[in-house]
Formats: sequence, C-alpha cells, structure tokens
Amino acid sequence: MQIRCYQCHRPFALTREAVHTALDVIEEQGLSHYNVPCPHCRRVNRVSKAELHRAAPDWQPATNTPEKSE
Repeated sequence: MQIRCYQCHRPFALTREAVHTALDVIEEQGLSHYNVPCPHCRRVNRVSKAELHRAAPDWQPATNTPEKSE
C-alpha cells in the first residue's frame, strides 16, 4: 500500500503484513483509523479503516482467543 506523507509529501509503502496488523489493531481496539509514522519526517499519518480494507480485501480478523479444553 502506497502512502504519501501529509507533511513532507514523500511516498512510502506499507507491506501486506503491516496492513494486516493495522487492521487487527483497529478491530481489536474499535478504532476508525490507524496512525502510521512517516519513515522520512516521523510525522504521523492517519490511514482510515476503509483505505486499509481496500489494500487488503482478503484480510480476515485474527482469532487470538485460545480454546478451553475441558
């Protein structure tokens, strides 16, 4: 996923794993956006949940709850 920084206007990329991690955090915490720091100027860029879903249409929520065995 390509992002252009709002401050320095330089493009940078998020890997597929980073996008999936961001979506997991958004779902877990009930957020509407994810803060991505620019690797060039270190300013935070807000990326919406909808933009992340467009970048990873095959994403499924991670199930981190272990099953109880009785």
